[in-house]
Order: sequence, then structure tokens, then C-alpha cells
Amino acid sequence: MHPIHAPCPDMAGMVSPDPEKRQRAVFLLGKLREKHGIRKRTYTPRPMNYRCTPTGCYEVNE
Repeated sequence: MHPIHAPCPDMAGMVSPDPEKRQRAVFLLGKLREKHGIRKRTYTPRPMNYRCTPTGCYEVNE
């Protein structure tokens, strides 16, 4: 495993996570979101509007 993907030493619980506990945590987070009206974040990809030249890259406003 590449070191960047390995859990930190202080994350001992993530060495072999229990799938049942993870599923329960996801469920409880969903209930808390629902109770407090917090919507789950959605990712909307934005187009990259930039042009690179030999002197550097610049944002293009069209």
C-alpha cells in the first residue's frame, strides 16, 4: 500500500474497520442530517476555463 493511502498511526480504529459499525455510523449521520435539516453536499463539476501559454496559465472569462 502506498504510504499516502495508509491510515495515520493515530487512526488505530481504521486498521480493520467493522463494517456493521460503519453502516450504523452512516445511518446515524443520515438521521442527524435529517433532524437538523442539513443536506448532503453534492459535487457539481465545473468546467476548467483556462488557457496555458508559454508564459503561464490564465483564467478565461467567456
